[in-house]
Amino acid sequence: MNNLIATLEIIRHASAIALCVALVALVICGLYRNIKETAEDTVREELEQAIKEASKPIVKVEIQTKGKW
Repeated sequence: MNNLIATLEIIRHASAIALCVALVALVICGLYRNIKETAEDTVREELEQAIKEASKPIVKVEIQTKGKW
């Protein structure tokens, strides 16, 4: 009888540890997804800003003065 109780206690502890490991894995997965989405959004915004800056027309004006003032 004592062996059965000891076995059940071991199973109970193992299941509690497995539950904690699963919860930690879920938290890490959620943090990873959040960081990944934030990084993707940041990169997307920076690319859009770079495209806007690159698509602005560049006007170069050269003035030549001849003669006297």
